[in-house]
Amino acid sequence: MNNKGCDLHIHSNFSDSDADLETIFKQAKEKGLACIAVTDHDTLEGMKLARTYSKSYGVELIEGLELSAEHKGAEVHILAYFVDSENEELKSELAQIKELRVNRLLWMAEKLNSLGVEVNIEELFSKIKGAIPTRLHLALYLLEKGKVKTLRQAFQKYLSPGKPAYRSRFKYSVEEAIQLIRKFGGLSFIAHPHVIPDQSWIEEFISLGVDGLETIYPTMSPVKRLLYKEMAIKFKKLQSGGSDAHGSYKEFIKIGEVDIPYAWVEDMKRCLEIEKC
Repeated sequence: MNNKGCDLHIHSNFSDSDADLETIFKQAKEKGLACIAVTDHDTLEGMKLARTYSKSYGVELIEGLELSAEHKGAEVHILAYFVDSENEELKSELAQIKELRVNRLLWMAEKLNSLGVEVNIEELFSKIKGAIPTRLHLALYLLEKGKVKTLRQAFQKYLSPGKPAYRSRFKYSVEEAIQLIRKFGGLSFIAHPHVIPDQSWIEEFISLGVDGLETIYPTMSPVKRLLYKEMAIKFKKLQSGGSDAHGSYKEFIKIGEVDIPYAWVEDMKRCLEIEKC
């Protein structure tokens, strides 16, 4: 039995982190982790490279992503594990999401310009390069240009729901996200359930067929961890957890900051083998 831990919630520079994949695997190796999941927002574009570093550093890779969904006007994130990253139909679905994200960021940048907050759109996208465009990229641009004093201020003043330069861009409902993950061979988990605005939704998502809950997370209180663990046991759902590391963008959270037992990963694999969780 593998006694090492796993971190199943990590972001790379393929989405909203500045950590490259080699650095991620190097840090995971240094932490003594048995496995990690790279779960970039709405993209699997880093998986081929991640598989290479997984072999060279001897750290098992759980291929995944963090899908953005919407429920009753609120954003909900669903973690996907073990999806088929080479499936062309799935790649097409994710390409559509990327296009939505590009158009959304264009709208937000143009909105800021109309508010007198100058954004050079060409420069903004040159900094993003091929990554999935996120609000964080725009917030970082505003901080670099001195338009705001902190990243938090960028979100509080302009980029959060209800603020003047915010726009949603969701393609899926939670139910659709769960179904999509299942269609492409994966397992779905409610990410950081403690931040969901209405906690009654969690049981609703369970009824929609989500496979598990993220029960370990750096900012989750011990009381909440116990609550979600008991909920997972009650409804016979899988458990996961991880750091949600974003490189230096979240300096206070490091890879392996929290981890889960490898036995939970084995539970996931058994679930996939019998095709029933």
